[in-house]
Amino acid sequence: MDADLSEMLIDLAAAGFDGDVLAPVSVTDATRRVLAFCTEPRSGWATYHLAARGTRASGLFDQVTTWSLFYANALAGRVDIKDVADFSLERRRDFAARVAAVPEGADLHTMDDGGVAQVVNLCHFGYPGVWGPKTTKMAALYRPRAVPVLDGHVAEVFGFKREGFSDKSRQYGLDRRERIDKVVRALATWIRIHRAEIAALREAVTPTVPEILDLPDLQLIDIVLWTSQDDKPAKRRPGQGDRWIDRPVRQHVPADELRPVPITIGG
Repeated sequence: MDADLSEMLIDLAAAGFDGDVLAPVSVTDATRRVLAFCTEPRSGWATYHLAARGTRASGLFDQVTTWSLFYANALAGRVDIKDVADFSLERRRDFAARVAAVPEGADLHTMDDGGVAQVVNLCHFGYPGVWGPKTTKMAALYRPRAVPVLDGHVAEVFGFKREGFSDKSRQYGLDRRERIDKVVRALATWIRIHRAEIAALREAVTPTVPEILDLPDLQLIDIVLWTSQDDKPAKRRPGQGDRWIDRPVRQHVPADELRPVPITIGG
């Protein structure tokens, strides 16, 4: 691998974002955080990424149901009964149509302008109480290679307020759709350009977490963004534990541990 692990992996300022954006992250630091995240039993790696692998193969994400919104809870979506009750048939059909418009298996960074616009349209779906964080945490399970998770941490990564993907008001002169559009297109462009750095990161993590080979580039970068933002001193909460970059690498949790278990009748 020709890429130097000390090379910069992410630089939001260079990507045209300003304000209190995430500081540059090197491949070396990203590797330490991803290893800690992927070997932490209670992180979203096991409960969201690994659990989704087998569940997706079972066909569960071939349809949108009244309970689909609950999937967002696997990444702390804080979905409540009112959210589910308001996820009406009309809204489910709207969401399903937006999902269907994004080609299954297509990576965000390989899409043309029209394809990226469809991803933005899917991320923009929402209704009172269910906006960016809940919407994208659900949608990313249906289209994991194309839909980024746009929660409060990620909003702050790009210099927006924590409600950056939820608030209807303008921030930095941009409305909600414009903010989503700017971030989604920046991610697509950045991943397209930095193939060597992403490959170096993946290669460094694979010996410990072989399942990382199957993780879409977009989701790998999402882990880097989220853990790096979570490590900022101002974002640390009492009792939260060590920063991701300081946590020890724990025992590998194989994907087989999270596979669905079929129920057989008779025989």
